[in-house]
Parts: sequence; C-alpha cells; structure tokens
Amino acid sequence: MSLSFHPLGLHFLAWIGLVPLLFAVAEVRPFVAFKSGTIFGFLFSLFSLFWFVFLQIETNIKILMLFGLVLLFLYLGVYYGVGFLFMNKIGIWSLPLILGGLEFARSTGELGFPWLAFGYSQARYPLFIQQASLYGVYGLSSWIILINITIYKLIKSKNPKYAVAFIIAFTLPLIFGAIRMNRADDEPILIGIVQPNIDPNLKFTKAMREVTFDRLIYLSEQCNEAALDRFSRSADLVIWPETATPIFLTFSGVYQKRVYALAQSINSPIFTGTPIYDPKKREIYNGAVLIEPGKGITQEHRKMHLVPFGEHIPFDQHIALLKKIDVGGGDYTPGDRFTVFKTGRLKFSCLICFESIFPELSRTFVNDGARLLINITNDGWFGKISGPQQHNDMAILRTVENGVPLVRCANTGISMVVDKYGRVLKESSLFTRSFILHEVSIVQDKTVFRYIGSIVPILSLLIATLLFVVKTVKTKA
Repeated sequence: MSLSFHPLGLHFLAWIGLVPLLFAVAEVRPFVAFKSGTIFGFLFSLFSLFWFVFLQIETNIKILMLFGLVLLFLYLGVYYGVGFLFMNKIGIWSLPLILGGLEFARSTGELGFPWLAFGYSQARYPLFIQQASLYGVYGLSSWIILINITIYKLIKSKNPKYAVAFIIAFTLPLIFGAIRMNRADDEPILIGIVQPNIDPNLKFTKAMREVTFDRLIYLSEQCNEAALDRFSRSADLVIWPETATPIFLTFSGVYQKRVYALAQSINSPIFTGTPIYDPKKREIYNGAVLIEPGKGITQEHRKMHLVPFGEHIPFDQHIALLKKIDVGGGDYTPGDRFTVFKTGRLKFSCLICFESIFPELSRTFVNDGARLLINITNDGWFGKISGPQQHNDMAILRTVENGVPLVRCANTGISMVVDKYGRVLKESSLFTRSFILHEVSIVQDKTVFRYIGSIVPILSLLIATLLFVVKTVKTKA
C-alpha cells in the first residue's frame, strides 16, 4: 500500500494493497483483528512518511521529533486497528464504510492529519478521481477498499459473481469520469507562477533579504516578458509562494515600494505570501496579500489551519500554559476569515501550505464565490524524497471536489497548474529556479460534493458504529 504513494508512485498497487491483510484477518478473534490492523497502520505510516526524518530542523528538536513520529505512527495505526475490529464484528463489506469514515474522523480538529488517505494515491489518474466530485476524497478511499474486497473474495472463493462485482466497481468510475471530462472550457485567464527556490534556512537572514527580493522581481519580469511575447498581454495575476517576502510587507518601507513599483511596471496584480503583524492584537499571522497596480495592497488573508507543533502548539488559544512550550517552530495566530480575493474578473481564495489537504476549507471558499484556488507553500523543509510529491498530489483532489482549477506556487517546488478535472496542465521540477506561465479556464462546474460536503463519510461512520453496537449487544444477549 505504501508503494502506491510517492516516491515510486505505483498508484495502481492501492487496488490490491489490502488483499494480504484481508486474508490475515478473515477468521480471527476480535483482538487479533485489532492488533493486525494496528500493525498494518503503523508500518504503512512508517514506510510512507519516513521522509519526516529528513526534515531540515534543529538537531535537538529532531530528537524530540523522532519520539513524536513513533507516537504518530502508532496513533495512525490505531485507526486501522479499530477499523478491522469493527469489520470483525459486522462483516467485511462494512470495511469501505468504516475506513472511509475513520479517515474523515482523523482529519478533523487542530490535530487533524488526513495525510495518507487511500484516495490520494489515485491523484494522478484523472478518470478515476472524477468520482470525488460526488463524495470527496474519503469516498474515493471507500471505492479503493471496495476494489480490494472484490479481488480478495474472487481469489478466495473463485466465484464468478465477484469477478462481475469487480468489473462493475472498476468500470463505473471510468465511465463517469469520461462523461464528466468531456466538456468544453472557455473564459481563460493568464497566470504567472514564480518559483524562486530560496533556501528556507537562510531566507530570513539579513544577508539573504536583498537576494530574495532581487530574485522574485527578476523572475516576475521574465514572466511578464514571456506573457507579452506569447500572449501580447500581461498576466492577469502573478503569484509568489508562502512567506515569499521575509519582511512584514504590509508595513511601508523600501521593500514594499519595490513590490508596488514592480506591479506597476509589469501591469499585473501580484499575490504573495508574507508574515502579517497586527499591532492592535500584537499577534503574527502567516498570511498573503494582493498588490494591484496603482493601488498597493488591497486585500489580505490570514492562514486559518496552522501546522501543529510547526506554526503553533495545538489548543494554545485556549490553554495559556501551552503558549510557553517551544518546539522550535513558529508562533503564529490562526486567522478566522474565509477571504475571497477580487481583481479584474477573477475571484480566488488562498490555501496556505497544508491547508490544501483539508477538503472542507476549499469547499467553503468555493461556496463563498471563489472560482480559482491558489495554494502557496514552502516545501523546502521537506527535502527531495516523497514529502513534496505527496503534499502536491493531495492538492489535486480539491479541483475535482469543487469543480474549480487550482494553481500551486511553491518556493522550491513543486509548482503546478491543475484544471477543474484534476489534470496537471503544467508542473515545475523540485529545487529549480523558474516560472510558469499558463492560461487557466475559470468556468466553474457544479459538483455534488460542493453541496453535501463530507456527509458520506460521516454517515458511513455513524452507520458502522450503530451496526457495531447492535451486533455487540446481540452477541452478549
């Protein structure tokens, strides 16, 4: 199952990855099913998230992090243990409901961590992921589990009815995907993405400040020249990555003037990540601002879902004592407003860093009027193995769920342009200094997921829990 995710990206292995485990837990006592599921989840997390060890952080913090990783892998493992315990009680066909629901459950709250949801393994298969427009990524996970069960049943019983079940379950999403993607697009806008490739360890040093701005400005000017040459007009929007400016850009000064002058000279709005300081509240936010030619900063957004232990200590807004804990990360305050930016004929919203992995955030932005999702991030801390690719692929599902395109701008990569069907139109390499210039259709598709959200995994979990309780009571009786 781990091999279906990056770095190798053998995504089709997700269709059979659970089959050996299903044989192992088919006819065992409940405790053995729980233990087997937990071991599976622990090792699946370990093999898929080993890249955490290579995060570029202080040595003393890394030792603490290694201990935390063991707890994280065990925590994730318990979800699978509970899932297979439920299956042991109420039957194998309940597993898609159970695990899909549990994936949603572990994505909620300040400690939410939806990484490695099975559905994300299919991000590079556009035809298969169209079903996420109906019930989201966790419903896609349930489909993967269903495929595994039909293959297991076919191997075990050799009954042809399971071959028919597999063919139906496998081909229906393909047919639906082909029909959904067979639509014409129009109303394109021209987007420029700047990938400066600045070392995150040096970005906030005084010596790198001038280098950072010079590189951002130079690449933006190159992007503008390419736009004029190829499209005979300036870009509708030029995007810089998360915390691209190593200063508080909302305060007047020489660097703010340079960015204002750049927007004027290239005649394009600039959207950039920047730290934001609120002098009234005396709080710092991980934010983004829109700079329009001749107007300066016209709108701003503050990151709402912060990285636990990286950007803040969970629940520190409610428990004052937690604010005193230092694990070497940032000390940001979460924002509380769903901002929809407007410039020209474009309405868009911003997902900062790992906000892109939470479906409900994107859904709210789109329902509030956004016709484009922009994901700005700095994955330079992740290194080159697995982490950036996994993070990148998760953002792809937001397009299919909401029927809008997504543009991703990453400091060190991967930057990309994705249409509303989850097709990657253009993509940059990791750790390269470059820009992307591409037209994006902003015609919106209506999706079922936009209206119902994650109701399918919620109901699945409730139904599975009710069946488990009923079965347990009957067994005792």
